[in-house]
Amino acid sequence: MPLPVKDTAPVERQLLRDVVYNRLYDGILDGTLEPGETLLDDKLTAWLGVSRTPIREALMKLADIGLVEMAPNRYTRVAPIDHRAIDEAIYTTGLLHEHAARTAVPNLDNAAVGRLDKALKEVRKASKASDLPALGRALNDFFLEFERNADNAVLLGVSEGLSPQLLRYIAVWHQPFAADDLPARLTEIHEAAKARDGQKAGDLIAALYAPTLTQFLAEYRRADREIDESPSY
Repeated sequence: MPLPVKDTAPVERQLLRDVVYNRLYDGILDGTLEPGETLLDDKLTAWLGVSRTPIREALMKLADIGLVEMAPNRYTRVAPIDHRAIDEAIYTTGLLHEHAARTAVPNLDNAAVGRLDKALKEVRKASKASDLPALGRALNDFFLEFERNADNAVLLGVSEGLSPQLLRYIAVWHQPFAADDLPARLTEIHEAAKARDGQKAGDLIAALYAPTLTQFLAEYRRADREIDESPSY
């Protein structure tokens, strides 16, 4: 007996929306769609070969995570890069990753350590090729492994929500985390994870993210000075 049409259609529609979302997400992060670029439905349908409905659904989802800006009857565009917002997100992300590592590392199973190893290999590969989008994805996979093993759904959800800003950070600064040898820094974290040393893994992550805190505070204070020094009328 053939399956009813009404049961299969929603599945196909969901899959199509996800495909469109992934294409647009990758296009924004790798620079195919530039910051501030207007996203017109007609051009997107021609590019992706799909109808407007999955495109609109994907754009709304991208707006929820801050990669797209939508103003009804005015524009839909790629969100401009806001360096201060990225600093804030990366600073917060560092704190979350540090906490997750201290919590999760002592109880990591071998499968999780294996996934960290796989992500580290991708970091080395992308770093050697100077492939910044790939580097960002690999770093994201590496650090989120700690959240996925911390048994804290809220921690994981917040970290995943900040991930796009982490990926944009990698694309903006050509020397991520001000580290001369980023793969070597992550190798140290991986070794601590293999030893199930949560304290050391957390300390290493904190040290890796420390420059972003310095940068964030410098930018925050500069912005405050500009406000204080601005003329009043």
